[in-house]
Amino acid sequence: MEVPQAYKTAAIVNLVSAGLSLFVSLMLLTVCWGIVPGAAAAFQAYVGWQMYQDEATPHARNAAFAGIAAGVLSCNPLPLAGSIYALLQVQEDEVKGWLETKGAAI
Repeated sequence: MEVPQAYKTAAIVNLVSAGLSLFVSLMLLTVCWGIVPGAAAAFQAYVGWQMYQDEATPHARNAAFAGIAAGVLSCNPLPLAGSIYALLQVQEDEVKGWLETKGAAI
């Protein structure tokens, strides 16, 4: 079974959102505020890379939630919007069915 397009889209959006969050988090590290958003963005980037490699991961939804948290904590609306879009893509029935067939149900 081929990887659903929504899963591929969520992977790319997760990677872009994580990059934006990491960029802002690095700037916020000077005031020690960027540690938590940076960790959340790093997790989102790690899972996004797994998704980009067409690996079925049960952490796809959690990565989008981590991206939402990183966007809120860093006051950055672009990764926040991207992470919400990635979450909507992962919640599609086609993606859920594909992940269940691969043994990585969310």
